[in-house]
Amino acid sequence: MPFRYLDDIALADVAFEAEAGSPGGLFAEAWAAALAVMIDEPDALRREVERVVSLTESELDLLLFDFLGRLVYHKDAEQLLLRAERVDVRRAAGVWSVEATLAGERIDPSRHALGVDVKAVTLHRLSVAETACGWRAVVVLDV
Repeated sequence: MPFRYLDDIALADVAFEAEAGSPGGLFAEAWAAALAVMIDEPDALRREVERVVSLTESELDLLLFDFLGRLVYHKDAEQLLLRAERVDVRRAAGVWSVEATLAGERIDPSRHALGVDVKAVTLHRLSVAETACGWRAVVVLDV
């Protein structure tokens, strides 16, 4: 499994570690982990709406923070649960950018087994690092 939950970091929050071979894959796995906290079966989401996310940051960890914050924003502001379909992360001229296509549907409690309500992504223990096997992130969600 490309992500695992970390029970010993934050007792009142949800922490996870994600791994992937590329920064884009890492962002997609972190998105999947955060979405799986909110809904029991993310793969059951229908592709009814699409959103495109385009963000830039000077640091990769802050870009991941902003990117995951979009998941919370779409859930709260638009009542949307979205899967990451395409995630492209690049670095040019010292600036990191992400371009992503997200797709899903409006929250429907009669169809979706909702999990924990994520209020925010936190900066607590947030890290993104390149490893010998690819990339690893640690994220804590405020629930």
